[in-house]
Amino acid sequence: MSIYLKFFVITLILAIKINSVYADDNQKLESLRRSIEEQENRLAQQSKERSQLVKALKEQETEIANLLTLIEKNSLLLKKFNEQINELIKQIDVLKIKQKQQQEVLAKQIESAFKIGKAAGLELIFSGEKSERNERIISYYGYINEVRQQQIRDIQITQMQLDEKKSELQKMQASHKTMQNQQKKEQKRLEINWKKRQKTIMFLESSMQANKQKLANLRENEAKLQAKIAQAEQDSRRIAEEEEMQAQYIAEKQKNTNYILSSDEKALMARVSGIGKPQHQFNWPVSGTVVHQYGESLQGELHWKGLVINAVDGTQVKAITDGRVILANWLQGYGFIVAIEHGKGDMSLYGYNQRVLVNVGDKIKSGQSIALVGSSGGQNIPALYFEIRRDGKALDPSGWLK
Repeated sequence: MSIYLKFFVITLILAIKINSVYADDNQKLESLRRSIEEQENRLAQQSKERSQLVKALKEQETEIANLLTLIEKNSLLLKKFNEQINELIKQIDVLKIKQKQQQEVLAKQIESAFKIGKAAGLELIFSGEKSERNERIISYYGYINEVRQQQIRDIQITQMQLDEKKSELQKMQASHKTMQNQQKKEQKRLEINWKKRQKTIMFLESSMQANKQKLANLRENEAKLQAKIAQAEQDSRRIAEEEEMQAQYIAEKQKNTNYILSSDEKALMARVSGIGKPQHQFNWPVSGTVVHQYGESLQGELHWKGLVINAVDGTQVKAITDGRVILANWLQGYGFIVAIEHGKGDMSLYGYNQRVLVNVGDKIKSGQSIALVGSSGGQNIPALYFEIRRDGKALDPSGWLK
């Protein structure tokens, strides 16, 4: 074989090998691209499923809050029904006693009349004697007959009253039974919703097993809270500015004169005066055990921006001081949350509630019940999430609490 032929053969073999390597690399690259695309699709699907789960959780916890409100109202109605039924039974017992007494009196009178006898009365009427004694006796008999007829009428009236009360009692008992059946249905619906909620939470937790996913979810929750608060402040800015101007006007009047504030003016001044320096001056919003402190590690580089206070489910949550509600809604990660503006850029937030008792725009007094402790937002145990913010920045609430 000539040297040129050998060179050609070697060159051909190398070309085939190089092409083979390139083909393998291209296949590997295409395979990697497909893997990346599949992973992105999987993540997109998981994100979509998580959004659907959060939406389902919101709907379930809202339904639970509505059912609890309805059950509470029904319980009050049932209590009222019971009181009315007991009152009717007492009235019926009194009427029965009255009827029995009336019947006894009438029976005695009839018995006395028979003892005296009809003949004596007739003799007096037809004897022809005109003495005053006979006239008195005849008048007496006439009076007795009138009284007897009145007693018979009284018995008839009492019987009518008894019949009316018994009819009223039957209707009341029927309404009571209907309400009891309704209450059982609502209670069953509540139990079903609680089970659905637990299932949704389980799916949510399983979809966030990886620490990175949990961290991303927490960041998303915090961002949504910030955005919601900013929007709420924007929506209430006009009212806040008006109240601030009114407060300044009142303060000027107090400076220049011996002006005495009305109760409404005092309430206004309290609402817009802020919460002051942290001097442990406010009562706790709820009694319980603090399980997470401000600044404590939450996940990765994230830290708690408020307190988490374990408390009995359904306990009243109270506003730490006067203010105005700017947010009362369900929010991802925080459940049913109430935000109260106190003026001077100060705000307090109350989350994880079972349900809220106030509406946006409500003027709040110190110590007023604003919500009930719960585990909304996907929490596992009843607790209150409590924050204090100044000019949008979360601060340690413990400095303001007694």
